[in-house]
Amino acid sequence: MQSEPRTISRILAIALAYASLGSTNAQTASDGCGTNVANQYAVGTACAYVDFDKPASFGADHDPGTCNAGSRDDAFGWFTATSNTTFITYDPDNAHRPILHVFTGTCGALIQVGCVDAGSDGANAQLMIQTVPGTNYQIRIQRYNTNNAMTGRICIWSPTTTNWCGYPAISQIPVGTTCTPQPFVKLDAYTATMNPTGCGAGNYDDAFGWFTATETTTLIHYDPDGNQRAILHVFTGTCGSLTQVGCVDAGANGNNATITLSTVVGTNYLIRVQLRNANTEMNGTICVSRPLVNNECSGATELFVAPSCFMEYFTNISATGSSTTPAPACGGSTASDVWFKFVAPASGAVRIFSEAGTLSDGVFQVYSGTCGALSLVTGGCDNDGGTGVNDLMPYLDRRCTPLTGGQTYYIRFWGQAGATGTFGLCVYGPDAFPTPVQDCGGGLTVCGSGAINNSSDWTGCSADLDNTNRGCLSDNERQGTWYYFSPRSPGNITFTIQPTNNMGQPVNVDYDFAIWGPTNAVSCPPTGTPLRCSYANPLWAGTYQTGLRTGEGDVSENASIWSNGFVAPINVSLADVGKVYTIYIDNFSANGQSFNLSWGLAAPNQLDCSVLPISIIDLKATVQPRSILLNWVAQDAAATDHFIVERSVDGRSFEPIGNGPAVLSGGGTTDHTFLDTAPAEGMNFYRIVAVGADGAVTYTNVVSALYHPQERTLVAIPNPAHSTVQFHLAALPLNESIGIWVMDASGRVVSEERHLSITADTMISLSVDHLTKGYYMVKMMNGHGAQLGSGRFVKE
Repeated sequence: MQSEPRTISRILAIALAYASLGSTNAQTASDGCGTNVANQYAVGTACAYVDFDKPASFGADHDPGTCNAGSRDDAFGWFTATSNTTFITYDPDNAHRPILHVFTGTCGALIQVGCVDAGSDGANAQLMIQTVPGTNYQIRIQRYNTNNAMTGRICIWSPTTTNWCGYPAISQIPVGTTCTPQPFVKLDAYTATMNPTGCGAGNYDDAFGWFTATETTTLIHYDPDGNQRAILHVFTGTCGSLTQVGCVDAGANGNNATITLSTVVGTNYLIRVQLRNANTEMNGTICVSRPLVNNECSGATELFVAPSCFMEYFTNISATGSSTTPAPACGGSTASDVWFKFVAPASGAVRIFSEAGTLSDGVFQVYSGTCGALSLVTGGCDNDGGTGVNDLMPYLDRRCTPLTGGQTYYIRFWGQAGATGTFGLCVYGPDAFPTPVQDCGGGLTVCGSGAINNSSDWTGCSADLDNTNRGCLSDNERQGTWYYFSPRSPGNITFTIQPTNNMGQPVNVDYDFAIWGPTNAVSCPPTGTPLRCSYANPLWAGTYQTGLRTGEGDVSENASIWSNGFVAPINVSLADVGKVYTIYIDNFSANGQSFNLSWGLAAPNQLDCSVLPISIIDLKATVQPRSILLNWVAQDAAATDHFIVERSVDGRSFEPIGNGPAVLSGGGTTDHTFLDTAPAEGMNFYRIVAVGADGAVTYTNVVSALYHPQERTLVAIPNPAHSTVQFHLAALPLNESIGIWVMDASGRVVSEERHLSITADTMISLSVDHLTKGYYMVKMMNGHGAQLGSGRFVKE
């Protein structure tokens, strides 16, 4: 079949730091002053609108007598202040003129603290007032000079900055292990409160925030949203006696203002931001963090290498260009580069995948050697190899051109044209990498009449098709899987290929196929014209199914309007019994979607399992409390050396997780088992690879099992902790990789570590000296992504 190709896209969910949201809440305003739960409005850190209507049925409850108000029908709501400054905006739905009042006190003795007349029909009523945290405030809305109904929405919010020197909780900026930007606004309503010296500062409107140092060196990074020039100052001391410790002028419109300071752990530092030579509003983000440790090769961050992608997140904000040579083979200026390193697995067959964050256009170069004597890895530079939302991010696939197993490699990562931001990076690959099923030499043996199903997201490592053997498959290989089968009795063979989704439901995906044979043995690549071939276009064929069907007379079809997706059955003669047929099933759409092939055989046992030295039948996966048990039966294992167990979390990309010797039976069947002690949460897919004494391999069909772990609770010792906390993990495999994440009460990751289990019972010790006082949660996972447990502790 033939249709437009598609690619797999990763959906990257990016949470915006702050935004104005559409109205989704029900009416909560009331017809009169009061503090009922029903008419309370939440105070946010950004303007998030909710409904606030004044129906025609409401009456006049209060006449403020200011801002052109009168004894008109009104609607009330209330809020509890969270900061010393609160912003209120009322937005009418139609061309109505709202008047907004805010009061404190009791309903019988209201004290007005602010009011505003929108001034014209359809205009917003906006108000900034000074508030006392914890105090309740009444909001009154009326329509100018009429009692008619008015619908609209309101937002009440307090920025995370202040317009005055101070250390309130709302303007405290957390100190991260890496730069994590958060909103930092200098609103148009802010005024000039300080005139510091240096860095081009002046008596202009300013905004303030503060942090408590957790390191002896601290990085502060301010990024304006627009094309504006920011000036940043840092002080210690009290507001009446400040000492300036540093400042920076961004230098040009749109540039970031970044400064690295020597700081005293536990000391509070005040941050002031202004716009150069202007008082207009300036919005942006700020982060306070440890300085980058991987700005040079010598400080390269080590990446965790696992069989599947274990995404970690980093930043190159504040990075400066390193002087390391040789220069990369692609990507231009490396002015914002950071460094990573990893040890290649035994197979060397790794993939390096990057994920867009606030940095969406990145580049990397892979090096071998040491920091003092690096060499470019051939073909190791990429800048746009990703797909979907990551199409401007780098990606390398070294499965077919493996690196040297056990060798240390370095990755130099930077933003295109000096771009900075956050991004994800992972290196993954198996210890053993047998010939993949996407290559003819790694094809799967079909045993019995059971349906076969699989999916592929690449073409493998060898080009098995060309103009001498591809037949109707004019595009050669796109995304396909190879199979072998051998009939043990004569008769017709038919089958139907149905494209499916992950739930096994039919989908519209373009699949093609070709069959070669019969031959005396497996021959790769296949030679000559295919015995059967279909390259039908589903738009002409009227179906996305394809295969061999009784009643069809053609043996091959192209993408013409006369194709219907099906060709004639294979009639196996007595002379063809025991011979080998090779089949290639190809996803022309190239979207990684799976298929299901159902057989129509002359007899249930028509297909033999003697194509390769071993047949694996009756593979099963059974969920246990903390594991998944695999059972399979091997037939004719005399020429088999060992088995490899492979697992996948998506049904497409399989990685080895264990192996074991073949049990010989003298020509009969033998039972084998394998216990997966670290399955991934959710669906797990398994297959077995049988490796012959001569190195030949064959694969089983794929089975699946849904696993929901019974998560263990990790007990912190001691708790509360001062400098060190320990957690006990029992029943772990030796040399198990353990990833550890510590999160604060808000869910922010404050530290990451990796450990290795050296005994079955492992005690994990974590240093908490660098953490501030408070509550923390710990999560641990193994190298396969399975959760080992979670716990909590208090830092004192």
